[in-house]
Amino acid sequence: MTHTADRTLLEKLFREALQQLEPAGGVKDAMDGAGLGGAPLHLIATGKASRAMSHAALAWCAAHAVPVAGGVCVTHDDPHEPDGVLRVVTGDHPVPGEYSRAAADAIGRHIEFDVQAGDDVLVLLSGGTSSLIGAPRAGIAPATYVACCTALLGAGIDIRAINVVRRRLSRWGGGRLAQALHDAGARTTVLVISDVPGDDVASIGGGPCVAESAPCSEAHACVEHAALDAAERRQLHEAIDATHVTHATFAPVPHLVLASNRIACGAVVTASISRGMDATFRSEPLAGDAHDVGTFVARAALAQAAAPDRRGATVLCWGGEPTMRVPPRAPAGGRMQALALAAAQVLHDAGEAARGITLLCAGTDGRDGATDAAGAVVTSATWRGILAQGLDPAQALAARESHTVLRAVGALVPAMTTGTNLNDVVIALVQPPR
Repeated sequence: MTHTADRTLLEKLFREALQQLEPAGGVKDAMDGAGLGGAPLHLIATGKASRAMSHAALAWCAAHAVPVAGGVCVTHDDPHEPDGVLRVVTGDHPVPGEYSRAAADAIGRHIEFDVQAGDDVLVLLSGGTSSLIGAPRAGIAPATYVACCTALLGAGIDIRAINVVRRRLSRWGGGRLAQALHDAGARTTVLVISDVPGDDVASIGGGPCVAESAPCSEAHACVEHAALDAAERRQLHEAIDATHVTHATFAPVPHLVLASNRIACGAVVTASISRGMDATFRSEPLAGDAHDVGTFVARAALAQAAAPDRRGATVLCWGGEPTMRVPPRAPAGGRMQALALAAAQVLHDAGEAARGITLLCAGTDGRDGATDAAGAVVTSATWRGILAQGLDPAQALAARESHTVLRAVGALVPAMTTGTNLNDVVIALVQPPR
């Protein structure tokens, strides 16, 4: 239900931006300046970009004759050994479970038995880490930890608030990985693929190498502002009270941010301008409820279409991480699909004013929620097309069932393996009247 050429163009812009931010180049450039090679080197890679970052780091070491003493690579899909040097394990995502606890244990065993005083440790960190190595710290039962993480993810609160709470509950969160490496006598450097707005390293992956600074009261306040029922709220408060954050004894660990959502949006803008289009990165982050954000971006596109001085095609690009209140049962569709369907309704209601507007809404990791889609591409015709299929898009939107109806009209962007995770991107293409 989209103009084929416009959809093709948007998908090309999206893919080209991700290709420019493929982790290998950033990892190799950062390792060039990290002063490695004088001591045994260990790699701890975790997150959705862990495979790509590990391969790049191992390639750099091979090219510079730097031996790798070992390490752990935690992935979100089926494991395979990059070259036999690293132990590769799979964690759970988006909710931590037994595989995540096993991954956390694998990291702990490597530090305890393999890392020696004077060794170098390179932590390769990317989005998804909080879940993939999600395990309770001492004093918190695994079942309580999983229940708390599940409640937080479904509460419709932003990632920073989630991390304020989750860091206090997690074995490696809030600097506890850096503390363990410090206690082993290692020198630690972190290379980061950022998946949080503003690139706050304390929030990326739960801040495993950043000392916790948020007071207990802030974690309690985050729980109070979350859309939780009384039992979930009580359980989280009790879990927070059961934690005790000690003062970190390690010096600040250097973090080098290799790629981020802002850089991804900039790449979309650059690719658009190279094609002769006007393009703008809209600095308002995609934050808050996905339905509200969908309404916002659709109205912004409509305003651009109505601009009296507009000439030629225009591209608007936003980045960030909206939230979605998750129903008790698993929703059929992720936050980008929900955002896209909400935007489609606004465009449909605008009638002729929306002619020439196409929106791509997708996750940069190539998967939106627990679905076979990275997101969706919609126009004003999408809503009408769903109705023509005998389906109710308004009901689907309210029930978080966007995947089903968007699939029915061919609006989904197929899932892909990108090797990175830079939050979500929305690209609006506004064409002049044809």
